[in-house]
Amino acid sequence: MQNNKRFFPNKLPLAAAVTAAIMATPAIAVDFHGYARSGLSTNTSSGGEQTCFGSGANGHFVGRLADECDTYAELAFGDQLFSQDGKTFRFDSMVSYEAINQGNDYQAFDGADDVNGVDFAGQETTRNNGNPYSGGEVAVRQLYVSGTNVIESLPGATLWAGKRFYKRHDVHQLDLFYINNSGYGAGIENIQAGAGQFSAAWVNFDKQESDTIVQNNKLDLRYAFPVGESTLTLAGIYGMADLTDEQEAAGIMDEDGFFGTVELATGFMGGFNKFVLQYATDSLGEAAFNNQGGNSSLNGPYYPGTLEKSWRVLNHGVIKLGGPWELGYSALYSKGETYGPINEEEPTRLSVVARPIYNWNSVTSTALEIGYEDVHQPFNDEETDLQKVAIAQQWSAGPGYWARPVIRAYAAAFFGDQAEAARSEGIDGDIQIGAQIEAWW
Repeated sequence: MQNNKRFFPNKLPLAAAVTAAIMATPAIAVDFHGYARSGLSTNTSSGGEQTCFGSGANGHFVGRLADECDTYAELAFGDQLFSQDGKTFRFDSMVSYEAINQGNDYQAFDGADDVNGVDFAGQETTRNNGNPYSGGEVAVRQLYVSGTNVIESLPGATLWAGKRFYKRHDVHQLDLFYINNSGYGAGIENIQAGAGQFSAAWVNFDKQESDTIVQNNKLDLRYAFPVGESTLTLAGIYGMADLTDEQEAAGIMDEDGFFGTVELATGFMGGFNKFVLQYATDSLGEAAFNNQGGNSSLNGPYYPGTLEKSWRVLNHGVIKLGGPWELGYSALYSKGETYGPINEEEPTRLSVVARPIYNWNSVTSTALEIGYEDVHQPFNDEETDLQKVAIAQQWSAGPGYWARPVIRAYAAAFFGDQAEAARSEGIDGDIQIGAQIEAWW
């Protein structure tokens, strides 16, 4: 009888060496986190797609629940690359994807809305996408390296450089970033200074001016310190244009700007409350009126109607009301002044939103969101208002206002001037229904 068992003594040392190497090599532990939302919706009264009144760029001043008609995702990857004697270096990155239309199965990454090489504006495009409803956009949002405890004289401080979301402050239920000086830059953050921490950053913001690109530089200074049981944050952003000799000779305007914020954050009723005062002027004059505060810089006024000054007062928070009830709330008022007269009245905005949530059990909740906005935009002759009532049944990974991921089925109705002006027939009082997922991790 033949013995089919074979013995390969020369292979054993190699196998043992490979096994030992694998066991000795630390596991790859790349951090993966991000954000995503997507869904479907329809208008049950006048037909067609749901009409939404906000977006990530403009904010949802009657609340974002049942008012998001896009697919959006941020995928972030990072890892600590070095750690020795208390000194660490870390790499972080993020890409995002957005598709406005949620009714098409194929949505390419190249993002061109074109047919036969011509987009909707009649301009030629080289992007490879032949379906005007299929395109999405991909963007690099973050790509930076940070080093902590690398400056001997500043223990605990972090040095960073690259492209990043820089110390953003937001109201989640409005998707409103009232401080957002993000972009390419460098800085030092969390320097211990007295009772608080000081951070300084330099951020670029390039702007198209006719057929040239103007570089705007922004100096960002922050100081956060305790006041009793609260935290007071002072933030100042100073913007200035860096014109080339050719741009100066062409007569491109050069104007500095300032955007300042005071925020008092307090623990309140099992959650938090934040009270915010903001003021912006000159080339940063729109920062305290619009969304993405501080994320733009104008080297000079575009035309009459551009905001020269603005100020904003904001109060928001999320609290526990007792038992299974929670409440997210916000109220803001902002006012601006334009470079030149457009209307007799100056731009103003009033927004009040409340989102109470009832947690039925550990995974099921019902959310109601009621919102009101009254706004006078620089180029409108009259103020326009918008009201919203939305209700959503939610299934989430745990109870609570912040539990995610969540699957929600919702119904909403919008009323007021903006609802009457939406579409050609208006949607004032129409019932809009849909389903949405939202996740962060």
